[in-house]
Amino acid sequence: MNWKMRLKIEELKKKETSLIPQKSFGSMPVNVALVFPNTYELGMSNLGFQAIYREINSRPDSLCHRAFLFKGFPVHTIEVLHPIASYDIIGFSVSFELDYVNVLRILEESDIPIFAEERKDILVMAGGPAVTFNPEPLAPFVDFFVIGEGEEVIHEIIDTFRKSKGERKDAILEKLAQIDGVYVPRFYEITYNEKGEVEKFNVKSPAPEKVKRRWVKDINAFNTETAVITPNTEFKDMFLIEVSRGCGRNCRFCMAGYCYRVPRVRKMENILARAEFAAKHGEKVGLVGAAVSDYPKIDELSEELAKRGIKFSVSSLRADSLREPLLRGLSLSGHKTLTIAPEAGSQRLRNVINKGITEEHVLDAIKMAESYGIKNVKLYYIIGLPTETDDDIKEMIDFLKRVKEGMVARGNKSGLLTVSVNPFVPKPFTPFQWLGMESLGSLEDKIKKLQSNLKPKGIRLLYESPRVSQVQAALARGDRNIAMILYKVHKAGGDLSRFKRFEVEGKNIEYYAHREFALDARLPWDHIDIGLDKEYFIEEYKRALTGKTTRRCTQDICRVCKICRK
Repeated sequence: MNWKMRLKIEELKKKETSLIPQKSFGSMPVNVALVFPNTYELGMSNLGFQAIYREINSRPDSLCHRAFLFKGFPVHTIEVLHPIASYDIIGFSVSFELDYVNVLRILEESDIPIFAEERKDILVMAGGPAVTFNPEPLAPFVDFFVIGEGEEVIHEIIDTFRKSKGERKDAILEKLAQIDGVYVPRFYEITYNEKGEVEKFNVKSPAPEKVKRRWVKDINAFNTETAVITPNTEFKDMFLIEVSRGCGRNCRFCMAGYCYRVPRVRKMENILARAEFAAKHGEKVGLVGAAVSDYPKIDELSEELAKRGIKFSVSSLRADSLREPLLRGLSLSGHKTLTIAPEAGSQRLRNVINKGITEEHVLDAIKMAESYGIKNVKLYYIIGLPTETDDDIKEMIDFLKRVKEGMVARGNKSGLLTVSVNPFVPKPFTPFQWLGMESLGSLEDKIKKLQSNLKPKGIRLLYESPRVSQVQAALARGDRNIAMILYKVHKAGGDLSRFKRFEVEGKNIEYYAHREFALDARLPWDHIDIGLDKEYFIEEYKRALTGKTTRRCTQDICRVCKICRK
């Protein structure tokens, strides 16, 4: 092992406080290397990654060690500095499509055959949000996928593997394929016609026709929180605690909002108990959820945390559910920036995407935050949304100017107004899954217009490159054919800019990013069952195009998608 990498890992380990009992490698029947295909800092900020690490290590018959991408070096586990190829199962936790190329890099640098059919013994597993929604772009490289939430199904996977260990690989995969929430691509034969549409779809026994998404009905049964305390994360010196999971807001662009239904909340007494634990370790608490301000008892929780002297932060806020107790608690915790997401540039467009907030909600939230000394504002927007016009961009610019002028008029001259803009990327299992991404030229023109109008007003503009978003869009709605483009990019060095150089069967990255599907087409991810009917998405798509909004779902009221009744 390279001494520079060994030194780097040892330095990271010195600063860690593990809350998980450590086990020696080889002492358990099942050994898992859990790999986050990006940096240590990003991986250790991911609660899903830490949740699976905790669950595997909670068992008396298995151990789990962590590994991350250290560019230029073969991947070794943090705990014992072993190569990941020495473990029984290599599990990738994949949250972002742009990390797909890192999965291939890690396999090759670890001397593990990239294609699943070429591996005789090692099992490669993948889970996480990106592959739950559409595993197909990684299908040739992964032996089996976890579709949905992993805290329960990982135990079924470990049980099955332990009982079958030593059998031939195909036999083990046959047994794994019979577990709800496990997708084994080799049992699904898919062919495409000249247009790139799904032509034939055959399932081999014993795999099911559709793979059902797994979801945890009672999140209180699991402590989804920081498992290893380290200052080397995106959220320094912060102990993360999940307060809720799933969202019923029905934002039509949001993949997570549909795939993590049903909305569930954690008991307040459980959150407070874990917050007290974190405080004893000198950590600030980070409350995590789809929209923390939507947590039913957020006022009481904020007041209790403040009463106990526990400093906290939040992962997300909604302008329409933001109230004073939460802002007071954030202010006492030293919070300096209010971050909210209007998403769309006009009220018409917010109705199209079903965002459910107005300009007044945003303005009121900013004024309320200022009254508690929170002077900086960061607003998130998406450009290139379905039906967006130049008038929507103009309305956005006018509103942002008014926000800045209002801050100054109220005496908040030092407060920063930052606007973060991302191109719209259509995702599977949303009402916009049939649509293609807007052209790069159009998106670049909109960004230039924003720059020229906002910079003179002292408004800071951040944006993601449309070309990077184009790669994300292609991988998000891609099929198994795009896997070969991914492979070619990897062999050419892995740089995202190289995607535009390659094609497969006459189809390139532009085709996959911008193609549109007919409403009656068989989609590349149709063999995944997330619990929502396609007819529901079609109805929401039609409502979007007519500007009709859809009411919010809650645990108490189930009248929209009906998933709670199934």
